[in-house]
Amino acid sequence: MRRKRNKYNARKVLFQGIEFDSKSEYEYYLLLKNNKLVKDIELQPEYTIIEAYKVECGRCDGKGQTYNKRTGNFNKCTLCKGAGRRTKQGAKYTADFKVTYIDGHEEIVDVKGGPASRDFTLRRKLFEIQSGKELVIAKKTGKGWEVK
Repeated sequence: MRRKRNKYNARKVLFQGIEFDSKSEYEYYLLLKNNKLVKDIELQPEYTIIEAYKVECGRCDGKGQTYNKRTGNFNKCTLCKGAGRRTKQGAKYTADFKVTYIDGHEEIVDVKGGPASRDFTLRRKLFEIQSGKELVIAKKTGKGWEVK
């Protein structure tokens, strides 16, 4: 196993060609692999929580052109390419695991080895609104795994 630290000071773990973001994530994966009720485990499933959207261009105030002080002419806005509106990138949420059980039900799991990041609560709510599924949080405690 090779280990490297990430932005949350967790060490990456390499196991059988699979790179896990933390030791906790790796240990939960082993727990899932050894569970006879688990049919399939998808690693790092990605979900769109905010679709791409359009906004009025801030540089040209939605007019599609800007005033050039040097020439005194109106030029096509380079930020919105003259359209007056810009497309903004949406947002994605990447869970740790998508677990499918032999009875057919699925769980989306996020493993927490420490405190959650500041934006996690909002991302969790956006995920649940978009997918209609509850996000399961797995956290390692002194007594084993606590799954909420």
